[in-house]
Amino acid sequence: MQISSPQSTSGWGNNFHSLSSRASVSTVEQVQELVVASSSGRGLLPIGLHRSYGDSALNSGGTLIDLAAFNGISINLQSKTAVVGAGVTIAALERAALEKSLFPPVVPGTGYVTMGGAIAADIHGKSHHRTGSFSQCVRRITLMLASGEIVNLTRDDSEFWATVGGLGLTGVVLEIEIELRALQSNSVDVVERRVKNLTEMIELLSRADNDYEHTVAWIDLSGDYRGRGVVSLGNYGSTSVKNTSKNSEGPSLPSLAGKNFITSLSVKAFNEIWYRKPLKNGAAALTKYMHPLDGINHWNRIYGESGFLQYQFVIDIGKEEIFERLFRGLRELRAASFLGVLKKFGSASQAPLSFPRPGWTLTLDYSMAVPGLEKFLRDFDEELVSAGGRIYLIKDSRVSPELVPLMYPRFNEWREIRRTMDPTGLWQSDQARRLHLC
Repeated sequence: MQISSPQSTSGWGNNFHSLSSRASVSTVEQVQELVVASSSGRGLLPIGLHRSYGDSALNSGGTLIDLAAFNGISINLQSKTAVVGAGVTIAALERAALEKSLFPPVVPGTGYVTMGGAIAADIHGKSHHRTGSFSQCVRRITLMLASGEIVNLTRDDSEFWATVGGLGLTGVVLEIEIELRALQSNSVDVVERRVKNLTEMIELLSRADNDYEHTVAWIDLSGDYRGRGVVSLGNYGSTSVKNTSKNSEGPSLPSLAGKNFITSLSVKAFNEIWYRKPLKNGAAALTKYMHPLDGINHWNRIYGESGFLQYQFVIDIGKEEIFERLFRGLRELRAASFLGVLKKFGSASQAPLSFPRPGWTLTLDYSMAVPGLEKFLRDFDEELVSAGGRIYLIKDSRVSPELVPLMYPRFNEWREIRRTMDPTGLWQSDQARRLHLC
C-alpha cells in the first residue's frame, strides 16, 4: 500500500480543488488495515476516476482510497452475470462482455465510470425509461464497513439501498455482481430527427417510449433559446459493424494555458453547426453511440482555469412550464450551454438518494465565469423544489444544504441507515460536509 503526501485534486468540473492524501491499495487486507488504523478526523473516502463534476469525490485534509487495482472481471455465460471489482470501468466491462455477446443493461454517457462510482451515483443512461437505473441490474454489493467488517449486501437489505446512490458514504465497495443482457451484435440501429422547439422534442421523445430502448435529445440552449435540437433514438442492432473507436479515449485536449473558450458566441456557433450536421440513420458502433462524451480526452479543459458546473435536474411530467422559466432566465443572462441533454426517466429505484424518478431530466454545462449565473441558479433551485423537482447530487457543486431534504423526502431515512453503518463518521467528503449529509 502506498500513501501519498497531500496533493491537489479536483472534480471533473475543475471548479473545486482540495488537498488530500491518496492511498493506493491492491488487496482487501490493505483496505482493512487502512480502515482499522484510521483515527477518523477528516476521514476516508473511496474514489474512482474523479468523473463526478463537483466535490463528491474530494476530501480536503483527509485520505482518498484509490481502488483502481480492484479490476477483476469474471463473467458467467450460463447465468449472464458478471462479478467485477470496484475499480473496473464501464468501458472495460463492456469490452469483456461484448466478447461473449453480452452487455450491461445500463450505461452512462461516458465509459470512464468505475463500478464503485456507478453504485455511489446510481448512474443512468439513455435506456432509463425501459431499464431503470444501474442498481436495477445489481444483484450483490460486497462492502467494507467502517469497522473493517466485510458484508455481502443483497436487494433485500436496507444497507444495499443506502449504498446505492449513497455518494460513497456508507463504506468501501469492493466488488459487485451484475446482470448482463444478451446481444445479437455490437451495433445499435439509430434514428435521428431534427426538431424546431422544446414542444416538438417532448412530443417525439414521448412517442418513442414504446418503440425505442434508447432515447435522448441534444437541446440547443443558445440563440433564441427555443429548445430546438436533435432527437436520437436507438435499438440494439442485429448486424455487426466495424468499431473504429479504440480501447481508450480519443485525442487529448491540451490545457490551453487555462483559457476559457466557452462564450455565448462560440457556443451559439457550435450549436448551429451541430443542429445542421448530417443526421445519423442506420447501424452504428454500440459503444461509440453509448459514450459520446469519450470522443475527446480531457474535454473539460475547454472551460479554462475557472472550470464549469453541470446542472442536472428532474421534474414531473406535466410540469414542463418550468423549462420556459429556465430558458427565459438563461437568455437574459446570455448564458449559453455547450452541452444540453434532455431525457425521459422511467421508474425510480428503491434507494433513498437515487436521483432518477419518472419525469423529464435536463442536463446543462456552464462556465463558472458567467456573470450572475450563481444567483440565478439559487433562485431557480427554489422554484424547482417548489415544483417538486430535484438536483442530481453526484454532479452538484453549489446547492444549499437546506434544500436536500426537500428534494429527497427519504433523506433522513438514508441518514439513519448510514449512521448505523458508520457510527464513528469515518466516511467523509467535501460535499458531505457542505451539504450536512452526515
